[in-house]
Amino acid sequence: MDADLGDLLARGGWELVDPRPTAAEHPDTFELPSADDLDRLQPGSLVRAMFRLVDIADFSRDGLAPYDPSGAPVLVTHVERMWAVVTGRQGDRVACLLDNQPYATHTSLEVLDPLSLPLTHLIATGDVRPELAEHLAFAERMAAQDERPAGSATPVDPGARPRIRSDQQAICDRAGVRAEPPSPFGLALLARDVPGGSGVLQGARFEPAPERRDTGWVFFRGDDFEAVAQTVGFDIVTVQEASRAHPDILARLALPVGWAFSVGDGVDDLYEVELVD
Repeated sequence: MDADLGDLLARGGWELVDPRPTAAEHPDTFELPSADDLDRLQPGSLVRAMFRLVDIADFSRDGLAPYDPSGAPVLVTHVERMWAVVTGRQGDRVACLLDNQPYATHTSLEVLDPLSLPLTHLIATGDVRPELAEHLAFAERMAAQDERPAGSATPVDPGARPRIRSDQQAICDRAGVRAEPPSPFGLALLARDVPGGSGVLQGARFEPAPERRDTGWVFFRGDDFEAVAQTVGFDIVTVQEASRAHPDILARLALPVGWAFSVGDGVDDLYEVELVD
């Protein structure tokens, strides 16, 4: 394993990214908060920062299979931009609670984790949340149930199975397969009648194409893909957009390449599909 990756895993599978080099390289498209923006920060304000996290490989994003021949996860790092809620000022830093759940699979960082962010590392600021007191109370209740020995700094086992949503893991366990979660920003084909339509929803994951960021996922209604393509038509969307188009898609997204599902109207099947070169 790469020494840098191993070090990152030993520190919880994440680190804060300094955005200033990127801002200096792309001044016209990457603007950091102004001094006035930072001066206005107060408890309840939203702030955004960049985090480098350890994740299982996704072929559509990384061009790498998610598991090696021995079955061990192939790990990579990537950057996620996430929001946090300010709980206080600490000189040139802000104390915060993370407001997003990372997509990455091999990190101990979780939503509501406490953070101390340098003002220099913020990439955006947002409005003040009026419900801060309730948010803090909820975070305190969740912290009391936290089983991580060192919170977000708890070391991560590189051989651990991917950390994914519990409903996604349940689907993979039911199928008896290893999870292959796609990047939420990878692409999929979505039939135009999936949102708001009726009838059985079909989903199938074919071979991905990293040159197109294609995860291999296709979602449609009915039994005839070609007929749907010629009549209803498909849109190319991100996996994240597809998961919002129908409530049954998200839980099934981690099924591996070569698997499919049918759900709706009393049907709930998982099965393998033939992959054609």
